[in-house]
Amino acid sequence: MGPLDTDTLLSVYLALSGLTALFTLAGGWTTRKPGLWLWSGAFMASLLSQAIRPEITELWGVQASKPPGHLGGVLQALLVLAGMRAFLGLRISWLGIAAVFAAVAVFSFTLLATGQTLWWSLSVTQAVAGLAMARAAWLAWQARRSGGSGALGLMGAVLGAAALVALARAVSVLPIGMSTARLNVANEHWLMATLLLVVAEGFAMLVLVNSSLRDELAKLADFDPLTGLLNRRGLRSRLERIMQAPIPQHARPDMAVAVLDLDEFKGINDRFGHQVGDEVLAEVARRLHAGSGPGDLVARTGGEEFMLIWTAAGSQAGTVGEQIRALVAGSPVPSQVGDVGVTTSVGIATGPWQGNESFEGLVRRADHALYAAKRGGRNRVVQG
Repeated sequence: MGPLDTDTLLSVYLALSGLTALFTLAGGWTTRKPGLWLWSGAFMASLLSQAIRPEITELWGVQASKPPGHLGGVLQALLVLAGMRAFLGLRISWLGIAAVFAAVAVFSFTLLATGQTLWWSLSVTQAVAGLAMARAAWLAWQARRSGGSGALGLMGAVLGAAALVALARAVSVLPIGMSTARLNVANEHWLMATLLLVVAEGFAMLVLVNSSLRDELAKLADFDPLTGLLNRRGLRSRLERIMQAPIPQHARPDMAVAVLDLDEFKGINDRFGHQVGDEVLAEVARRLHAGSGPGDLVARTGGEEFMLIWTAAGSQAGTVGEQIRALVAGSPVPSQVGDVGVTTSVGIATGPWQGNESFEGLVRRADHALYAAKRGGRNRVVQG
C-alpha cells in the first residue's frame, strides 16, 4: 500500500482514537449521560493499546507488541457494548465481559509464548470484537423499533457496519493458504475501513446523546417533574393534536373533564412539612394514573390540583367522578411520618367532543362544580 503501511495506519488509528476519546469524555463530563463514560473508555482502551506498542517492541520485540494491540480492539468493542446497555438502562454483566476478555487474552499470549503465528490472534480478536459490536448494534435497533429516536437507528447502523468490518477482517487474515505479504495487504485494507468507522462511531455517539438531551428537555417542558404527569403545557399540546383529528358529527363522543383539588392540603404541608406533602402528591398522581384508561389524559395543573379528561356520556361521568374520588380517599397515603389521610373534591363537566362549547368553557364549568363541592363540605363530587 505504499506509504500507508500498517505502522502508518496504526499511527493514524491512535490519533483518531485519542480525539474521539476526548470528544466523548467531554460529552460525558457535561451531560453525565449513562454510557458516554464507557464509550470514552472504549476509545481510550484502543488508544492505550496502540500507544504502548513502541515501548513493548523496544523491550521484548515486535512480536510481543502485537497481542496488546489485538486485545485493545476486543476491550474497545466490549466497552462499546457495555456503554450501549448503560445508555438503554440495561444491566451490565461485568463478570461476563471480564471472562470473555480473559479468555481471548489467554489465547493470544499462549500463541506468543509458544511461538505460533499471531495472525490467529488477530483473527480471533477481530471475530470477538465483531460479535460484541453486532450485539450492541442489535440493542440499538431494538430500542429504535420500540419507539426510540432516529439517532438510535444511526448508532445501530454504524455499529453494524463496524461489526461487519471486524468480522470481514477476521476472515481475511486467517493464516490458511495465504502468504504473509497477502495477509498484510488484506489487513491494511480493512484497517483503513476501521479508521473511518472510528470517526463514524464517535459522531453517532454524540448525535445519540444530543438527541437524548433534546428528548429530556421536551419531557421537562410537558411533564411535571414531581409526579411524572402531564403539566398544563403538555395537556394542551396533546388536546390540540387530538382535537385536530377530523371526526364526523355523528361519531363525536362526549368529553368529560374532571378538576380535583386535594382537601386541606396546606394543613398537610404545615403539619408534616413540604417533603411529606410531595410524597402525598406523588402517591395521588400514581393512583390517578393507575386508575385511568388507555386514552385518558391525566395532568397536574397546579400545586394540589389535578385534571382528568376522558370520553364518556354525561350520565356516566358522575360515576367515574366518584371512582376518582375513591381512588384518592380510599386509603391513607404512606409517608415517612406514617399514614396520612387525604381526601379530594371533584368537579365534573361534560360536553360534545369538538362541539360548540370550547374546552375552556368545559374547564370553567368543572371549576364551578369544584367550588360547589368545596362549599358543600369537601370530599365529594359535583357535576356541573
